[in-house]
Amino acid sequence: PMAVRYHLNVLQSENLIVASDLRSPAAGRGRPQQVYQLTEAADDLFPVDYYSLTGYLLDELNVRMGGAGVAELFYHIADRLAQEAPPTKANQPVEERLGELVGFLDGKGFVADWERSDDGDYLIHAYSCPYRQLAKEHEQVCQLDKRVIGAMLNANPVRIACLANGDNHCTYRVSTPIELVVPA
Repeated sequence: PMAVRYHLNVLQSENLIVASDLRSPAAGRGRPQQVYQLTEAADDLFPVDYYSLTGYLLDELNVRMGGAGVAELFYHIADRLAQEAPPTKANQPVEERLGELVGFLDGKGFVADWERSDDGDYLIHAYSCPYRQLAKEHEQVCQLDKRVIGAMLNANPVRIACLANGDNHCTYRVSTPIELVVPA
């Protein structure tokens, strides 16, 4: 009992379990019984398989809706994501907006940056992608970042490299000039 209590105290101190109920012993004598349960922090330590489940869902959607239907679904999801982005400000320099874009993508699980190409266009690089595993079999997933970039920059980005295709990073080219649109 002492060893068990010690381990329970350690798990509680690490916020991995909580004692949820105090129950009287069945015979009415002795110490009350505590019921322990895992916390959300402990749940995060167990393996999850969201990729497989999402892959199955996308396979089924492709069967039921067709590729065009799934692509349209991703367009709508991307539009919702873009609505979460910081709005364009009046007279905002393009470079500042590109910084906001990179920060927004980073907040969504990407590791991104941008640079100006030799020909004056802008290149947005994503060195990691939270959807990379899914995109290998479901290219429609790549529409998410493309449409978010397009919406935030009021542009039509062209993907010139893709992690899912074996490249070292995803890169989107945005041609200049970019005319940012301030929402009404």
